[in-house]
Amino acid sequence: MKEIYFDENFGRLHEAVEGGKCEVFEYRSALGSVRHMYIKREIPADIDGEMYYDLVTPFAYGGPVIQDCKEDGEWDLVYEFIQAFDAYCKENRIVCEQVRFHPVAENVVDFIGCYETDWIGDTYGTNLEAFSDPVKEEFSVSCQNVIWRALEAGVEYRVTAKPDSMEKFAEFYTKAVEGGEPDLEYFLECGNAFNEQLVLVEAIFKEQVIGMSLNFLSAGVLYTHLGVVHPGFAYLSPVHVMRFGLTLWGKENGASMIHDGGCIVMNGGIHNADSFKRQFSKHSSFKWCIGRRIWNEEIYEKLCKDMEIGSGADSFPAYRMNESGSCAS
Repeated sequence: MKEIYFDENFGRLHEAVEGGKCEVFEYRSALGSVRHMYIKREIPADIDGEMYYDLVTPFAYGGPVIQDCKEDGEWDLVYEFIQAFDAYCKENRIVCEQVRFHPVAENVVDFIGCYETDWIGDTYGTNLEAFSDPVKEEFSVSCQNVIWRALEAGVEYRVTAKPDSMEKFAEFYTKAVEGGEPDLEYFLECGNAFNEQLVLVEAIFKEQVIGMSLNFLSAGVLYTHLGVVHPGFAYLSPVHVMRFGLTLWGKENGASMIHDGGCIVMNGGIHNADSFKRQFSKHSSFKWCIGRRIWNEEIYEKLCKDMEIGSGADSFPAYRMNESGSCAS
């Protein structure tokens, strides 16, 4: 089963989020092969009548990945790949690229010499394989106490793998977001493309669903994607109960890890606090790195100059610094 963040269907699913079209560049040689999936975006300006593009990783992780390689040939293969991709970018008027490397796959290790790389923080998870009781070993004591209190108050959980439909989740999500419109197309496409990898968890109180979470099972790892809480029941800690239920289900079904990279919709807003995710991760963290590369320095400088923005601005690409970004972990 292909790792979900490197799956072309996942890239297509997030074309609207990233504002472009999913493409895959594959390099093959006698040394092995490298696969690189990205979203290609039009740059909202032209130079001498020509349209140019930049690249970004589909939400949330990805980057180039070595698929196979001869023993001790990694660095030579990566060098060949970067030469071929540089030529491809110049031929196809691609100006620059930003990569969100996959923290669990650790593909930044292979490509750190190809991009200007920054460590921007850690992501967190629960190791299910290393502990017979991952709740006791990985969850903080205060987190465990929150869960026990919620369970004693009557909150229950239900886990559904390979759900028949995503409509219930879409409707619940809509009600939890103030002024939200149901993104039925996104959720239905998600269900169609990844049904075999979807795991839904519900929090239930007095026979009413008060929370739902959407998760992916990919290559033995459970990835949290989106949690939603009924605004009137946040005080019952449904998120904690759902995470508890996912942990028990993952352990029972042979998953090796839960990686917390998703967001939570609660009290009308989207939350992505690392402090919350650390509650489930006493021992398991991953380095999350961003890679940046300018493939056409001359055009990059012209774009920044035309938009009256210095090319050395902290935002990358600098000519997009006034655009809003999306949360990725």
